[in-house]
Amino acid sequence: MTYESYELVRVAARGRIVVVEVDNPPMNMITAELLGELDRLTTELAADPEPVVIVIRSATPGFFICHAKYDDFDKLKMPQVPVTRDEVPLNAVHRITERLRSMDKVTIAQVEGRATGGGATIVMACDLRYGALGSAVFNSFGVPMGTGLGGGATQVLPRLVGRSRATELILGALDLDAATADRWGYLTRALPDDEIAGYVDAYAERIARCVPDVIRRTRGLIAAFDTLPLAEGLRDENFVLQQLAVRGEAVEAIRTFLEIGGETIEGESRLETLLGELLLQMKW
Repeated sequence: MTYESYELVRVAARGRIVVVEVDNPPMNMITAELLGELDRLTTELAADPEPVVIVIRSATPGFFICHAKYDDFDKLKMPQVPVTRDEVPLNAVHRITERLRSMDKVTIAQVEGRATGGGATIVMACDLRYGALGSAVFNSFGVPMGTGLGGGATQVLPRLVGRSRATELILGALDLDAATADRWGYLTRALPDDEIAGYVDAYAERIARCVPDVIRRTRGLIAAFDTLPLAEGLRDENFVLQQLAVRGEAVEAIRTFLEIGGETIEGESRLETLLGELLLQMKW
């Protein structure tokens, strides 16, 4: 897939990795135009069978993605005020974040700047969330504006940081810095500003070297962990193991692992590095 005709996002496909850079200066606000492009792009990404990793970052210094622009706010409203919840569909931000959550790819947010409103919920929807110390800041607001929230933070944020902390952040519309976000579980990892890009690129490359079907099926198991009783989840995991372990890729990887030092004291003592060396030798 070529991902053409985008003006506010830059899309670069390199092998099994697609890098998305949001470029809507000066603040990467969610205008109607950017919302439309993100809606279309996530639809295309979800349907593309080739990539296994999606990296989302910003081309605009100081900002990841900001909240919806209030000049376009009326476009987010329904024609009539609903009387019951059943009349209300998911909005465009919800559709985007649900695609990020459910697509069979590993989604990574690389945050080097402010992420607010819908931009913050896009971060929260990703599987892996990396923030730059000193520049990444998150704010899920709406209460001081009198509108309430519409990006999903009332439902997603408590799942990440707990009800009490989510209540403090949302009702007070407080900024959450990267170091605190890391401690609270909002971020996967906070990294120094001069290290985050290299870390994310290296991690994405490491994942992309794995067998695509193994990545997709394993990610699916993790994503479903809180939707099934533990015993059912364990059975699903074993089902996937039984199907994958007999394939040629697994047989080859085990043989190579043992040849390069697996199951030796020296090799097992540096397992992370050893597995990286293994992946470099595999030609999947």
